Formats: sequence, C-alpha cells, structure tokens
Amino acid sequence: MGTEAKVEAWDESYTRRENHVFSPSEEVVRFVARHLRRRIGLDEIVDVLPGAAGMRVLDVGCGIGRHLIYGQQMGLSMYGIDLSSEAVRVAREWLQRIHVDDAEGRAVVGDVRALPWPDRHFDHALSDGVLDSMTFEIACAGVADLARVLKPAGLFYCSVISGDQTGLEPAFAGERIIRDQHERGTVQSYFDEAKIARMLGAPFVVDSIELVRHEDLTRQRHHGRWHMVARRR
Repeated sequence: MGTEAKVEAWDESYTRRENHVFSPSEEVVRFVARHLRRRIGLDEIVDVLPGAAGMRVLDVGCGIGRHLIYGQQMGLSMYGIDLSSEAVRVAREWLQRIHVDDAEGRAVVGDVRALPWPDRHFDHALSDGVLDSMTFEIACAGVADLARVLKPAGLFYCSVISGDQTGLEPAFAGERIIRDQHERGTVQSYFDEAKIARMLGAPFVVDSIELVRHEDLTRQRHHGRWHMVARRR
C-alpha cells in the first residue's frame, strides 16, 4: 500500500468519525501526573519535574487533538502531527475554541519520518496507539526522527498493541491490513518486547515498560497493550 493510499484510508476513517475520541487516554494522564505535572486541587497544578510548566511536548499522531487539549489544560505547551488532514482540521478547531494561539502551528499535517521542527526542539513527547498503526519500517524511521527533535533526557511515552491477542502465537509480531469497517485499509502492526527494543533503538533507554492485559471472560477473549516510558540519551 502506497503512502497516498494510507493517507486516504486515514482521512476516510476520520471523515466517518470513527476516531473522534475526546477524552485523554488514562495512561497519558498517568504519564503526565507521574513525570511532568500533577493536579492537586480544583484550580492547582504543580510541577513533578521542576520547571515542567510551559515545556514543549510533541504528540506524534495527535488525531483530533485530545492530548493536545489535555496537555494545554495541564500547563504544557503542546504540539501535534498527524497524517490525516481531516484529523488536523478538527484538532485546530478544538485548539481555537480553547483560545490557544497559533493553532495552525500547533497541529500540523505531516509524516512521522520527517518532523517539521529543528533539532532538540521538544522537551518531551508522547504517542498513544499510533506507532502500531503503520508499518514497522515507518515506525522505526519515525522514532529515529523523534530522537532528533527531542532534547537529551527528554521523556517519550508510547503505547503499542500486543500480539498475544491475535490467537496465532503469544509472541506474534507481524502486520496486517485492517479489513473491517473501522479503520479499513490501514495497517495494524503487533509488538513484542524484542520489536519494541528494535523500534526505540540506540537513541533511547527504557525507564519502564508494562503489558496491560484485559480479559473478556464471557467471550473468552483477551487483548493487551504495551505501555513504555523511554528517555532520550
């Protein structure tokens, strides 16, 4: 599948509003609270990391901007990039509605392999359920360019899907093209620990990695996601 076809598939998915998610991911909220800034009252947020207020944070695969909005509300300076122009259009509108300056510069359309920012521009980064929605080759190139725009010691939170839910092999780490209506025509890449290590590569050291597994006892099914925090060397 060529790049144009992938862009079209994601634009179609967002046009159908399949990925119009408005609440921040629980794990992203946990990452921010543990490492950057934490809410301690109705109107009081404190730094967990000294000087975190106002730090620049990049959301790789920002979608319609749910984590951009959450980060801004937590006093961070949020930026995002997404392949889908339809998703970015909604993200910009959302940012404008909460009176964030330069919405067009905050949410941009682009390729993760060629991030449109200079070296060491961002303090931290996150990517929730995005790097598993592309080929592994593209994900690796994207993480390599992310390392370029991150400052040394910058944190990177990332989540990807575990391959043990496919019913094939517990350690399945291949790729599939989605045929169902939801996200039809897009890539689903499954991960194990070895594949995660290859994706992060030499620029990052892993601070923490967790496999969160959910069991559906009624249907005898399960699914899991890897959640990791890595640090730029």
